Amino acid sequence: MALRSGARLRRADCIRSAYSHLKLYKPDLVIVDLGLPDGSGLDLIRDLAGQNRPEQTIIALSGDNSDGVEARVLKAGAQGFLTKPIRSLSIFQDRIVSVLAVHRAGQAHTATPVTFDVGDTMDLDRQALFDDLDRISKILETALPDGDRQQLRYCAQFVDSVGQTARDAELTQHARRFFRQMETGAQGHISGQQMLQILRRKLSENTPLIRNREYVA
Repeated sequence: MALRSGARLRRADCIRSAYSHLKLYKPDLVIVDLGLPDGSGLDLIRDLAGQNRPEQTIIALSGDNSDGVEARVLKAGAQGFLTKPIRSLSIFQDRIVSVLAVHRAGQAHTATPVTFDVGDTMDLDRQALFDDLDRISKILETALPDGDRQQLRYCAQFVDSVGQTARDAELTQHARRFFRQMETGAQGHISGQQMLQILRRKLSENTPLIRNREYVA
């Protein structure tokens, strides 16, 4: 959506990559997902907000719009909050422009979650979708044998979000089943392996869409 809106974009898949980007680039706008594989986006927001760069606007992004999330985001220093999935390009653009305008004007601002106009949907970017599936399958391949519950929870949450965005019931159902098993204390290894097999199948069916990507180490 940022690219389609004409923005120059640097994408980071984790907090570590984000800090690598920020050593070289000083973006006007930073959109931070709260759920990241190596930590909380709230910590990154607090750090960015503490750098005293008034020209930089920070917007948080999350699929969790439960009570208290928005308040924590704003307290951490973000100027706006977007909820996922985002299916409307015009709503995305209007929200970004609104937050930028208010922040730059120096006015007091209280963010409200985005509501979506179902009549203004955007075609799914299948290249971005399969880039995401490719990336998360690699994380899952390592996290499963290691039994890394933090990473496994992140994978389940991520696949659930991607499934919702893509309207893929199979992905969403398996991700939620995997997450429920871990929440009850089970390792969820079988369910995790099933989810990994689904990811691999979807990737193999769409191999031409997968191309090399650059991630900052």
